[in-house]
Parts: sequence; C-alpha cells; structure tokens
Amino acid sequence: MLEHLRVLVVDDEPDLCEIVRRVLSRAGAEVLTASGLAGAERVLADRPKGIDLAITDLKLNDGSGVQVAEAVRASSPEALIMFMSGLPYFDAAVIDLGPDASVIAKPFRATELVDTVQTALIRAGRVPPEG
Repeated sequence: MLEHLRVLVVDDEPDLCEIVRRVLSRAGAEVLTASGLAGAERVLADRPKGIDLAITDLKLNDGSGVQVAEAVRASSPEALIMFMSGLPYFDAAVIDLGPDASVIAKPFRATELVDTVQTALIRAGRVPPEG
C-alpha cells in the first residue's frame, strides 16, 4: 500500500510516534521517528536519501511543526508534509498552513491515518487513485 515511502514522524510523545511507526510500517512504509525539532534535524542530517513524507505535530516542546516542515523541505524539497494536532484551535490553524497542507486531528484511528497519507499522495500525483 505505502511501499517505498520514506516517512519521518515527529512528535513529543514517544508512544504516539511508535503507534504511527507501527501503523505505517504495516502498510509498507519505511518509518523514522523523532522527538521534537532537534531530533528531526538530526534524523534529516543522517538521511542522505531524504524522505518522502513528514508527519509532524504542530506544537512541539522545542519548536513547531512549521519549523520541522522548513527543515524537511531544506533537505528533501519534494517531500510532502502532514500536520497533526490535538489542539482545540487546530481547525483555525489549518488555514495558516496553506491550501496544500495535509492535516489530521488527534486522536485518530489507524485506518484514518493510512487513508489520510494515501489521499495526500494521490493529491500530490505521487500515486494513482484506486479505481
């Protein structure tokens, strides 16, 4: 389903990173995790092949998901970015992320996560729609 997809998951909650890693790995993706902006920057520095997708919390202890997105785009310009958040004002924040932002509200189900990733890939023309 998500074979050959290299994903970076960034969240301050290690348990959430692990859950997302398991779900996307079962769907065929190669998944790396990082706790916060500094961790994401370290992972990106160690990945010369880059990544295809970053899934990051909007609010991190040491920065923001927007800063993670900037770091990802600096090392992997073609990478897709997906934001996640459990913040009550999340819907309003989505407007500021731009029309191409993929978003998912926490908590989410495993199927919702995989569907949201697939929709982002289809929307970006990376995979054909299922038919």
